[in-house]
Amino acid sequence: MNKDLRKVLLLVVLCVCFAGLILLSNRNIRIDEDAFNQMFSEVKVLKEPPKVELTVSPDNRRAALILYSPGREQSEKYADNLCMVLNHLRIGVDTLPLDQTTSVKYEDYDVVIMASSHWGEEMRDSTIRLIDYTERGGKLLLGILPEKTEESFQSIYRQLGIVDYGEYVLVSSLAFEKDLIPGISHRVFQGEDFQDFAIGCTLENSADVYIWGEADAQSGQQIPIFWTYDIGEGRVAVYNGTGIVGDFWRGIAAGCINSLFDTTMYPIVNACSIFVDDFPSPLYDAEFDLFQDAYNRTLQEFYRDIWWPDMLQTAHQYNDVYTCLYVTSYDNEVEAENFAHANSRMELYFGNSLLQNGYEMGMHGYNHQPLTLEGGTPEELDYVPWKDADAMRAAVREYMEIAESVFPSVSVQTYVPPSNYLSQEGRTVLAQELPDLKIIAGVYSNEGELGDVYVQDFTIAEDGIAEFPRITSGMVPGDYDELSVISAMGLHGVFSHFIHPDDILDPERSKEQTWEVMLDAYRNLMRDVHETYPFLRPLAATNAADALRISDSAEPYLDISEDEIQGSIDGFLGDTYFYLKTTALPRSVDSSCAIEKASNVQDSDYYLVTVKSPNFTIKLVSS
Repeated sequence: MNKDLRKVLLLVVLCVCFAGLILLSNRNIRIDEDAFNQMFSEVKVLKEPPKVELTVSPDNRRAALILYSPGREQSEKYADNLCMVLNHLRIGVDTLPLDQTTSVKYEDYDVVIMASSHWGEEMRDSTIRLIDYTERGGKLLLGILPEKTEESFQSIYRQLGIVDYGEYVLVSSLAFEKDLIPGISHRVFQGEDFQDFAIGCTLENSADVYIWGEADAQSGQQIPIFWTYDIGEGRVAVYNGTGIVGDFWRGIAAGCINSLFDTTMYPIVNACSIFVDDFPSPLYDAEFDLFQDAYNRTLQEFYRDIWWPDMLQTAHQYNDVYTCLYVTSYDNEVEAENFAHANSRMELYFGNSLLQNGYEMGMHGYNHQPLTLEGGTPEELDYVPWKDADAMRAAVREYMEIAESVFPSVSVQTYVPPSNYLSQEGRTVLAQELPDLKIIAGVYSNEGELGDVYVQDFTIAEDGIAEFPRITSGMVPGDYDELSVISAMGLHGVFSHFIHPDDILDPERSKEQTWEVMLDAYRNLMRDVHETYPFLRPLAATNAADALRISDSAEPYLDISEDEIQGSIDGFLGDTYFYLKTTALPRSVDSSCAIEKASNVQDSDYYLVTVKSPNFTIKLVSS
């Protein structure tokens, strides 16, 4: 063979290798699978708590009293949310209508919370009694803006840390001065979502302001929105606004309660879980030229060559785990005899790819018809109701037959309801037909949703299934999404987010941005989450369910003194994560627990404690 021919052959070989590398990068099925598998966190959960004598008495539990206005929607909603918050903070709670306060002894409670704007007109006794309780060592949270600043308010405003006050003003932004909850310090939230009314006022220099509001962008007038003020032997906290009653503000409400204590501690889940809806699905087999002009690709080629490789690379960059929700059809069929499934080449491709990367596959349905009966979904969504539970049962069985045929290695342990609708009948069918089902992921709130969506709190249901809602969604989050992320992190220690691959096809969800802009926004979100909370564990849905099982089971009993925390956990099922908020410097004394900062905010009073045994001790050193 002459030299020229060798050179030509060598050039051909090099070109083929180079083309192969390009093909692998564009049609990436696996990105360093071993590295991915090593990074995924496993959660070890005990079947039952160890038989250990607890060193701290169950009597060492704080108690709170919520005062509210029955019949007033805002107050009732706020009281309900506060009950949920206090349950997660492991503080016992009673509720009492405002017109019955003469019957209660405030000293029986560690905290009293006002959850009504109408205390001035509805309380049958004087608010001075609340102030007396606080001065003798109680903790008082006036958790919402009062309806009027007349006699009752005038009689106590100085004891709230207010020097002078004026009219009600409209606030258009919120600036967090301190870490009310982990990671929120120095963040500013603006726009219509944050508009609220507040009392224009000035405070004593000794008042500790956590949140400021801007009343007039031109003048820059700053209004204190939340502060604490020590009076006598106790402390009062004031939320000067109304927005806090919303579901997504539960974490902020938790921070307001925590601010009343120099030291407090409560269990969290510690999980970062990302759900990818409608993936795999038949949608990605389409060949129409939707992306021809922008990317020189059909829709199928775009998802294969661009979207999925970008999503894999992003997960690798931030050590994230996807739980992908398989849907086998988009037909409207609800009659079992008409069920049908055509094998999809791209379903198989994407399904095998996500499984090879160590990700998890869950269930989204035989088709995209929610498991609801007549009237279970809004008419404008054009869903077809199921006739009865047996029809739902047939659809679940059909899905399982298809899934076992296409992906035989998959055990269906996760279910996400289509469009977040799920009836009680449908949930019962799921529990009966899916013996391995560990987790259902609905939504955290019905705010902004149509009809009766499947709303959850982070808890383990009576049948043992984890209720694990998704907090935020989408590739292009806004300020309200950012606040929702931090609020959920502050109360639950959870980042729970879901993405639709077809976000780019929807002008509202994509905000009419290109894929490059959407991807950059999503990567910025993930970078912020992981940099702010470096301890956060990337967990697939089933592991997140186990993590929730551990935190939900934990009942901590704490003996808190000036220089020490003695703790015991009833229901200990494994390493349990806690937020510890303290003005001291916490130090572990042995291997029973480990302590680290809970966020990257340097002056934060929040720490993450990993408790490794049912009894533990933390030393508190004066800072």
